[in-house]
Amino acid sequence: MKPLPDPFQPREARSDAAGVWAPALVLVALGLVSLYSVGPRHVPRQAAWALLGILACVAASRLPAQAIRRAAGPFLAFTGILLLAALLFAPKIAETRRWLPIPLFGVFQPSELAKLAAVVFLADRLARRSREGAPLWRAVWPIAPICLLIMLAPDFGTTIFVATIAAVMLLVAGVKLGRLLFGGLLALPVLLLVAMRFPYVADRLRFFRGERSYQLEQAEIALASGGFLGKGWGAGRQKFGYLPAGHNDFILPNVGEELGFLGVGLVAFLFAMILVHGLRVGLAAAKRGDCFGFHVAFGATFLVVFQAALNIAVSTGAAPTKGISLPFLSQGGSNLLVSLTAVGLVLGVARAPALQEES
Repeated sequence: MKPLPDPFQPREARSDAAGVWAPALVLVALGLVSLYSVGPRHVPRQAAWALLGILACVAASRLPAQAIRRAAGPFLAFTGILLLAALLFAPKIAETRRWLPIPLFGVFQPSELAKLAAVVFLADRLARRSREGAPLWRAVWPIAPICLLIMLAPDFGTTIFVATIAAVMLLVAGVKLGRLLFGGLLALPVLLLVAMRFPYVADRLRFFRGERSYQLEQAEIALASGGFLGKGWGAGRQKFGYLPAGHNDFILPNVGEELGFLGVGLVAFLFAMILVHGLRVGLAAAKRGDCFGFHVAFGATFLVVFQAALNIAVSTGAAPTKGISLPFLSQGGSNLLVSLTAVGLVLGVARAPALQEES
């Protein structure tokens, strides 16, 4: 009996690249269709962001690795400036200052850009560390003020998300788990103070005591009523004022109600494809000695898939309610732009061997 093939074994670069961009585009299309069903007024602006995101994806895939590495530090600094500008000048929405107004496109959320900036910055620093043996703190410390600015918004969930991206990238780079746990223990008092300062954080933590919010109850009703095949596109009822945030953070339950288990399963399958092929791209880069390419491909893939996993966990009641978008599907231009740019970075790593052959 032949052993089963390893799904993460690097293969032909072009097929792995297609395994990343094709599912992403299908998810974008599914997101636009679902948004039209939930609320047609959201579609024009989301389509404009999708077009901008596709252009950013193509541009990121064409950028030389050295250009990306040179821009890593300034990119993170620029993101910090945007976060500070949001704290000082952004209008207060839902007791937070997260969104900067952008003419024609609505608003932009700098904390979404911080996720991508953290990936690129850490990829460059970890590649330098593997070659030069630089101290670990040099690779990590600039992420701390970025997390602090996000937390001051306040945006507790995105702070944890960016910190998790950093921790996982460091762990994959070979940093000892004990050091990461020690850093987490140092940050724990600050996180607890934030949880005590903002009541909404404490309310969400009640999930672990078995309490269900109204939003989560309505999401579970939508998913359960969809059954296996769903009620049919446009036939869902929870979108009529029953399910809050059904066009952004909780768009998956609306997909489940109208397209059923098959629709939700398709979404999960497409993200699984991005995960497998994105990791193949990274492993191929590691195999040819491209340390920076490996960390970029891994970090960008993790950014997209981990966020999707968190959103699916929240939407299905497996995790406490958190305002986190479902990449490519949720209404919100900032997340869509960043997610498509992350795909472009993975495609750029996949293109590297072909570029070497041409030269």
